[in-house]
Amino acid sequence: MEESPIYQEILEKGAKKGKLQILTRLLSRRFGTISAQLQGRLQALSINQLDDLSDALFDFSEISDLAVWLQNQQ
Repeated sequence: MEESPIYQEILEKGAKKGKLQILTRLLSRRFGTISAQLQGRLQALSINQLDDLSDALFDFSEISDLAVWLQNQQ
């Protein structure tokens, strides 16, 4: 069962949701409320991109840095 594609998809969705929640919380704590537009763009990221963002956010000094980073991901 653990090797089935459906099981793996469920695990991946759960992992993505957890990473997204943590990153959103960290970004909100650092920069305040995150706009709905930026939140939507965050939700569209892959798990690998969320991992990259978790490293990059330490270099952000303002919310516009996040917007630039997201723009570069497309």
